Amino acid sequence: MSKNSLNLSLIALVLVVLGCSCPNRLRELTEDRSTPAPRSTPGSTPASTPVTSKGDYSLSLEKYNKIKVGMPRAEVENTLGGKGTEISSSVGGGVKFSVNKWEGERFQSIILSFRNDKVMSKSQVGLK
Repeated sequence: MSKNSLNLSLIALVLVVLGCSCPNRLRELTEDRSTPAPRSTPGSTPASTPVTSKGDYSLSLEKYNKIKVGMPRAEVENTLGGKGTEISSSVGGGVKFSVNKWEGERFQSIILSFRNDKVMSKSQVGLK
């Protein structure tokens, strides 16, 4: 598979995942909740890297620009203040792929894809 095909496949996957979450997000916005529902992330969570709820991350374009392709996951989590939410993962041929999303206020988000726990691609929405 060529690099361009892989990149296009990854982008398509991210768009499908984001599209699938839209009805859920609309339902969350229309429900009247006095306290936010707890949100969990698969896997264990070390105390040094907290998992936070949707909208709890303080995201900025400055933080996004610090993230570089090839950066280790631990450094990303330190930069963004937590693990984010894993929205996709797979393992095959000895290679682990995953996509994580960090959400801030007013629909801000950072979406990163990882290959063997190193940043493979990145995208953002609404950062200033």
